[in-house]
Amino acid sequence: MAPERSCPLASARDQTIFYVDAESAAPLQQQIRERLIHAIATGVLAPGGKVPGSRSLASRLGVSRNTVLIVYQQLTAEGYLASRERSGLFVADDLSDIASQRVARNVYEGEGAPPPWRALMKRRSRIDWSRRIPPDWALHPYPFLEDCLDSELSFLTEWRDATRAAFTAHEFNAWSREFAEGDDEKLVHEVRTKILPRRGIEAREDEVLITEGWKQGLDLIVQLFVDAKRPIAVEEPCLPEIRELLRLQRAAIVAQPVDGEGIVVDNRLEACELTIVTPRRHAPTGVAMSRARQKQLLRKVTQRDGLIVEIDLAGGGVNDSQTPALKSLDAAGRVLHISNLCDAFGPGLRLGVVVAPAEVIRELRKIRSLVAGPAPRAAQRIGALLISLGHHDSAAAKVRRAVNQRLTALRDALNYYLPRLVLIDPKLTGTSIWVEGPPGLDGSLLAKEAAKRGVLIEPARRFFHDARGGANAFRMGVSSLSLPRIRDGVAELAKVIHELTDPTLDRLDTAQPSWLKDDALSKIMPGATLLCHTAYGDPYSVEVRPDGTLIGKAGYAHEDCDEGEWWIEDDRWCRRWNNWSYSETARFLTVVERDQIRWYKDDLVLFNRGVIVRANPEGATVTG
Repeated sequence: MAPERSCPLASARDQTIFYVDAESAAPLQQQIRERLIHAIATGVLAPGGKVPGSRSLASRLGVSRNTVLIVYQQLTAEGYLASRERSGLFVADDLSDIASQRVARNVYEGEGAPPPWRALMKRRSRIDWSRRIPPDWALHPYPFLEDCLDSELSFLTEWRDATRAAFTAHEFNAWSREFAEGDDEKLVHEVRTKILPRRGIEAREDEVLITEGWKQGLDLIVQLFVDAKRPIAVEEPCLPEIRELLRLQRAAIVAQPVDGEGIVVDNRLEACELTIVTPRRHAPTGVAMSRARQKQLLRKVTQRDGLIVEIDLAGGGVNDSQTPALKSLDAAGRVLHISNLCDAFGPGLRLGVVVAPAEVIRELRKIRSLVAGPAPRAAQRIGALLISLGHHDSAAAKVRRAVNQRLTALRDALNYYLPRLVLIDPKLTGTSIWVEGPPGLDGSLLAKEAAKRGVLIEPARRFFHDARGGANAFRMGVSSLSLPRIRDGVAELAKVIHELTDPTLDRLDTAQPSWLKDDALSKIMPGATLLCHTAYGDPYSVEVRPDGTLIGKAGYAHEDCDEGEWWIEDDRWCRRWNNWSYSETARFLTVVERDQIRWYKDDLVLFNRGVIVRANPEGATVTG
């Protein structure tokens, strides 16, 4: 068989090879056309980019120049390519969405149907993790989200100091030349001598494994110990990541309820070989397992010859409490301890630790070497230096002080605005508060409606194994917004809860007009960004540009974008999208109060609402 003829596309940034097969039944013209369209569709040949010359391409492929010229003429006639005088052929700048769809269809022309992906996949996750936190969460005025750190809790100086130290000649030579499957010796030493003792844990070097966060540690343990033969006990509610990892291994799950002292210990645990708990700070409710309950659980598991996986989400520094870890009670190696390291420095340094008997650590290290290998050496050494130079302790102390103040402010605000409608745990732990609303409240609907006002909360249903659980509950974090914004955010949330539990129609009163007039709209709209939500819950943002254009971005990954135009007419803000909203003109009476914006159509009934981020944040609010 003759070899395929190939040539690299003329792109300095891409080395993709362009093949044609002389033995294929498909004509050469069709093959060249398909490969060029594929290059355009995948961005190898970007809009405005120059395509290879016909003579050069023909020479590289070993075909006649006329063959290439015919393909170029077809693509130019169809709008994919554009000719520039004395410059050659270029990919068209203005390929529309419809043209892009044509490109995508043509890529597979004559190549058969795509594989049946769903049938071929053996394990598929049921959860869309992207929907928990929108990408523009920091633009919302009231993001009550766990695990997010606002700008006040950033530590640039500490990062810079540790990173600079890690790349001195001495430190660099110490970590960069080690390619074994072991972990950074300095980080292991710092963890053993400074981090673990504060949790009451003593461990030898061979009993410590560094991971890329607690999730990798749990994944390694699940791969080593979990199968479909014996059920696994988890807390109810629990983090969905835990439940999903077990489900993907086809494990039977026993959802064990949590009360005010932690996981309930009863006969349901007897059949379970593994029990997974978050004892120092239960995720997601924040309950701390009492010492008596910890001892009871350890006795129960020991009697049944089982194991406990302790995930310590209070041990990364941000929420360190005085309560020792469950591992500190373990004299027989029944507890496998997992936690994060350096949480105060956010997701930029994703490090964790597993503490277990040496035999278990050896097996976990083998599995880790197969799937990922050790955490990056540079990250491990930076983490070690953050601890050894004292930055970890000072940053964690700063975060703890800020979080404690914010938790108190959130508790007080909930008590002030919603004294009879919500139930919260008075014990303030972690970085969030678990809230239970009135029985008829739909937490998911509340989250969607609150987001329209810039208030982001987490509905609780996703934390429950039983789909009926947590319907009226939600979680509010405080590490993601500053102290002065907490009260206003709760006030906005209270309005939504009152509307949902005692709904009234939002209608404008013509006797007391509150909407903006032409001159006020002309001042407030140009340069503003509007943060809204669709009827099905997806976030979208709109840039209202001063030149009269609109830029819209929708979805959790901005996967749906559009452009349009806006203008002001007869005290109404008018807009028309190129593709969204059927490209029809819409006219709205507009009410702005502080950072809230509401739109009403001519029937005077509320159409939609959102948050307005103004180009001039110091500008006074204009109403009426």
